[in-house]
Amino acid sequence: MNSDLVINLGAIGFIFLLFNGIFLAVIFAAQNDTSAMKKWPTTVGSILMSTLESRRTSNGSHAQYPVVLYSYHVNGRSYEGNRIAPGPLVGGTGAAGIMARYASGSAVTVHYNPKDPSDATLEVKMAASFWLWFALILVDVVLALIALFNVFG
Repeated sequence: MNSDLVINLGAIGFIFLLFNGIFLAVIFAAQNDTSAMKKWPTTVGSILMSTLESRRTSNGSHAQYPVVLYSYHVNGRSYEGNRIAPGPLVGGTGAAGIMARYASGSAVTVHYNPKDPSDATLEVKMAASFWLWFALILVDVVLALIALFNVFG
């Protein structure tokens, strides 16, 4: 093996480990948050506002994202929240489905943190967990192909 190949493979290996470490840390932190939220108590809330908001994506296009505002009561105090689910917010084609579940004026179940009732969510399942795993696998495949190209190309 020549030294350029060893350096390239070492760099690819380092990037591979770095990206895997970052993605796995994000995934497992989100799963830990989700596990804790599943144990949170619930209360009945009401959807105050439910709309779609157009946001610019990283590639310069626009995607629709759900914006939901809800109110709920815990121990006689009123709170408002806007978190739909743990993890990254799902937009694009998934936004319409979220909007259908949370129409303005509808009653909802709100999961709240017993240590801080202002910390609440409507869902305890992370909507984007599939996409985080997909991104991890995609990055791994691309890096493996680059490594193979460096060795055999």
